[in-house]
This record gives sequence, structure tokens and C-alpha cells, in this order.
Amino acid sequence: MKQTAQTLLVSRNGGVLCLPEKVLPGQELTLRRQNGDDWKMARARVLAEFDREPEGFLYAFVILEPREDFWGIDFPAPHMAEEALARLLMECSFCQRREVVYLNELQLKSFEVRKCVARLCTHCDAPSIWIEAQSTAKQEGVPKPVQEERVNPHRKKNRVKARVLACIRRRGFQEEVAVCEDLSKGGLSFRSRNQYPEGTRAEVAVPFTPGAGAIFVPIRIVFSQALPAVGLYRHGAAYVRPPMDGA
Repeated sequence: MKQTAQTLLVSRNGGVLCLPEKVLPGQELTLRRQNGDDWKMARARVLAEFDREPEGFLYAFVILEPREDFWGIDFPAPHMAEEALARLLMECSFCQRREVVYLNELQLKSFEVRKCVARLCTHCDAPSIWIEAQSTAKQEGVPKPVQEERVNPHRKKNRVKARVLACIRRRGFQEEVAVCEDLSKGGLSFRSRNQYPEGTRAEVAVPFTPGAGAIFVPIRIVFSQALPAVGLYRHGAAYVRPPMDGA
């Protein structure tokens, strides 16, 4: 049986699909996506149903035989995330090749001012200007890790002031666009209309541009402070990550 599914989130080895009909955990799927005039195919297995929306059922899935060209996105090596201040789905302005880009302090400041960064394109084999990729689905990013998470132990990080938008997502609640105050390799602080109690688990995409391909990563709220004068709350959050192999 063929079904047209919408991809909400993608990662190197899986993602989240919205299907109009129910399927069972463990069921195998054949995924087909169009890339220009070509069709890419991959075998996948349904991991679990974790939510429902008016459009259908949300399922986490894993690709059984990962191939680098299936999503049309280059993903950096996982260890590079340790040095990232922010994450964006960006594309080369010359060849339109898409990559998940980890931004350092200099690149983050450039994006904050100019909405673009200068970096080397390995496909063009030349420096180019990279802009934020527009989403071709509801959202594209990194799905929630299935395995248990732990807080990044490196707590003493240099914070970088950056007034950029962040999107906060928590299961069962409406997404909220907040204003980020500063970022570090271990977390961020932001101002929000909503209060998130300490210990709350959520996901954040930062920097965030409505309509663009957002990359969400898991966070844990470590402090929450009311700002009565402006009717907002200031929050501090730490990034959480899955345990490394052998850790």
C-alpha cells in the first residue's frame, strides 16, 4: 500500500513521519523521495508512535541502510557538535547544496547581522556565501534521541551575547518563538512569554527563522526567573545529548 507522508524531522539515520493511517512499531517501510528528476529510495523501520496531529499519526523511524545522498543534506561528524554555538540548515548560494552547519562565534555574529555566513563549499571547491535553507516540509531538523540523554558535563563555557530568535518546542504545548540573550557551547538563555519550570525537558532551534529549515536539539531548563516589569520570564537551559558509545 502506498501512502504520501510528510517528513517533519530528519537526521542522518532516521527522522519523524506524519502518516495518515496507523502502522505498527517494527513495521518496515520503503521510503521514496524526489530529488530533482531523480528518485531516492531507502528501507526504514518504524520505531514508535509518539504523538498525533490533525493531519495524522507521528512516527519515529530509523533508516536500515543509511545512504549519504537520501535526504540531499550533508551532516557533519557528531563530534563537531561539541564546539557549536548554534546549528542551521544552510545552502551554498552557488550550487544550492544543503548542509547542517555548526556555527562558531564569528559565524554566529555574521548571521546575526547579515543573515549569511562565508564558508568553504566542498562541492564547489571554493569559498561561497551560505544562506539559511528554506523548508520544503513543515520542519526539518534533528529528531529527539531515542536513547537516554545526559547533560553535557562541560558547564563552564564562555557565553556569547546574541539577540536572535529561538523556537521552543515542548510536547503537548504550542511552539513558542522566544528571544535568545546569549549562547554557549553548553546551553543558552532566553526570554519567553511562558514559564518553563526548572528541570523541564524541551527542544530548541536557534537561530530560528520562520519558514526556514529549523534544527531542534534537546535542552533542560536549569533556571527560571520572572521579570514582572515586562511580563516575561528569563530562562537558562543546558543542552542534553545521548551518551557516547563506551561512555
